Amino acid sequence: MTTRPGSAPSSEDRGVRIIPLRSLPEVREGDDLAQLLVGALGREGLELVDGDVLCVSAKIISKSRGLVIPAERKQRTILEQTVRLVARRRHLRTTTSIVEVPAGPVMAAAGIDGSNAPEGLLVLPEDPDAEAEQLRDALARAGAADVAVVLSDTSSRIWRVGVGDIALGAAGLRALEDLRGTEDAEGRTLHVTRRALADEIAAAADLVKGKASGVPAVIVRGLEGAVVPPDSAVPARALSRTDAGDWFRRPSLESVWQSLGLSPEQEPVAAMDPEDDAVRLRRAIDVARTPSLPGPAPLLSREGGGLLEPEGDVPLGGDEHAPRRLLVHPAADTGVAWASAGMLLERLRVAIGAESIARPLPVGVRLGDVREDSSRGRMGR
Repeated sequence: MTTRPGSAPSSEDRGVRIIPLRSLPEVREGDDLAQLLVGALGREGLELVDGDVLCVSAKIISKSRGLVIPAERKQRTILEQTVRLVARRRHLRTTTSIVEVPAGPVMAAAGIDGSNAPEGLLVLPEDPDAEAEQLRDALARAGAADVAVVLSDTSSRIWRVGVGDIALGAAGLRALEDLRGTEDAEGRTLHVTRRALADEIAAAADLVKGKASGVPAVIVRGLEGAVVPPDSAVPARALSRTDAGDWFRRPSLESVWQSLGLSPEQEPVAAMDPEDDAVRLRRAIDVARTPSLPGPAPLLSREGGGLLEPEGDVPLGGDEHAPRRLLVHPAADTGVAWASAGMLLERLRVAIGAESIARPLPVGVRLGDVREDSSRGRMGR
């Protein structure tokens, strides 16, 4: 047996070590993951000691549970795994859905991924904390030391470019470490600090596991006090902002579209990369006109130009620094028509304002004169 109770490094050996398990075989459905880990430890002459944290890729949990789907089922499975839609973005011909998954995090494509998956696509386990607890218990039954378990996966990060590993599941440690009430090195009391310990462990472990090295499990050693009794442990789910605590529930565009009354099915899909002003303005117009307004539909024109067509880019014209303005025309000289034009005017201002949050869209809007135009193919149809 290569897993036995031991002692954490002494104060003379302080420092954190990350030890890869390189001989773990390919995991298949039905495999006893704890026994595979014990076997890998033995082959490599390693042993777990009290205080170690075993960081394991969530992908091998998915493999052992048979959570594999064919590629053609990806979109349907994303819908099945979606707690709520956060956003959709387009890159070339591919549209990616960013959604909240049952485990709590917000992830692209619901975390469904084909990397390091010999056959098909891997689906995340619905309760990674429970999976981490089960693996920890199985290791204990196999004679392991008192260790913690972190299940990790790769994710993008808000406000940052690039990806990193985060903790999807955790057992035997405080995934979210509350430092409020403690003192810093200068003796000042901390009032707001809560450390995402499990995420930090997952990110550090990924420096050794890597994305293409074929190392799905590592031992993180030397984290003094990381392993705690079950009644003191905090699950990884606590790391996800949800409900009222979610400050960034939707991106700026989608937040405005939702406020304007668009359903998820009616929301357009913006591109990942910067878009031309004409494309953004057309999207703002389409958003402002969804759902349909009451009464006769107002007409739109560009100041100094003719009525706008219902589809295609909106010709802005003029110097890029010149003021550009859209005119909203009532379809008739009636109270209902003027009210409808006023509603469209304000919705346009809001929709253009949403497009301007990330990058200015220098287009103004004002009411124009009455235009009675029933011809098909006009913006007011």
